[in-house]
Amino acid sequence: MTWTPAHALVVGVLGALVWVALGGAPGSITALWLALVSPSLVVIDVRLKRLPNVLVVPGLGAVLVDLGWYSVASGRFPTAAVVATMILVAAMLGLNLLGGLGMGDVKLTAVIAGCLSLDSPWTAVAAVMLAFVLGGVYSAALLVRRRGYRARRIAFGPVLLLSFWAVIVALAAQAASVVSVS
Repeated sequence: MTWTPAHALVVGVLGALVWVALGGAPGSITALWLALVSPSLVVIDVRLKRLPNVLVVPGLGAVLVDLGWYSVASGRFPTAAVVATMILVAAMLGLNLLGGLGMGDVKLTAVIAGCLSLDSPWTAVAAVMLAFVLGGVYSAALLVRRRGYRARRIAFGPVLLLSFWAVIVALAAQAASVVSVS
């Protein structure tokens, strides 16, 4: 996929949101990676129903760097973040084995949960739950408009990314309100 000025603008806006939301805290590297690849992942998944490893797997490396950064900065290993991420990935893997999700969605969940769980494990859980709510609303809308049918699959990667960015916006709003009160 070639970059366009619109693509660059979206990446810039998402990167700025990351800075406001996380302020350079652990999780920022993964979130910036997601800012860089989100537009491409959305377009590719909508068109091809695939999330390419070349765009998703480096995010797992970013999560490892963020985990190390957290450990060094805080002096302790982020056990709760790792456990929450593992539970969410295991649940998504179960859905994959039942035929409900692709492996790209499972890997993207690992990246998103690994990033957000460094803020709080519950932040990661909320993002994944929000993705299922949004996916359900989208699927229901397709059925109501009669453009979908029960066996049709939606591209879930864009829904996961939308929920991730919604949580980042909420974290940015929270950070901005703390700054304005101080």
